[in-house]
Amino acid sequence: MRNKTVFKMAFASLVIFIVVATYFWFLYFKDYEGSITREKVRLELINNGGINYINAVPDDLEENIPTYYFRIKNNASDSIKYDIFLQNVSPSEANDGCSEGMIFSTSELNYELKLDNKTIKSGVLSSLNNNVLDNNTVSGNSINDYSLRIWLNEKAEENLLKHYHYIVSIREIK
Repeated sequence: MRNKTVFKMAFASLVIFIVVATYFWFLYFKDYEGSITREKVRLELINNGGINYINAVPDDLEENIPTYYFRIKNNASDSIKYDIFLQNVSPSEANDGCSEGMIFSTSELNYELKLDNKTIKSGVLSSLNNNVLDNNTVSGNSINDYSLRIWLNEKAEENLLKHYHYIVSIREIK
């Protein structure tokens, strides 16, 4: 009888140990998985609508120039350096039926980039080095707000059928 009682107590202790160990195992790997997820998405580009189009809007119609708004969000606790760059999109990628002859050259387009509502860069799009709009740092757990405007300059041909495709992208600098 005594052996049966000892066996029951040992079995109950084993079950309690397994339950407690499983719970702590779960907590450990849940936190570990969360940290991996945060590492994967350290830097986010928010409000990126995919391919954007610039249609023929001359410089003198400033109120007609569309403004593209986006944010760089840092999900990590440390500061992160990044590049914002403009990817040109070919007509075949844009899939809108236009041909190469209907695309504005970057030398025909001006741009203005604002960070937190202050102009930080402007000029002709062809003057960008490797299509990099800005290289900057975002503090831990904070957001940098940008706005970008692109319009025709005086060198642009007067062709209302032409336009320009682009995608705004980010790249973390290690």
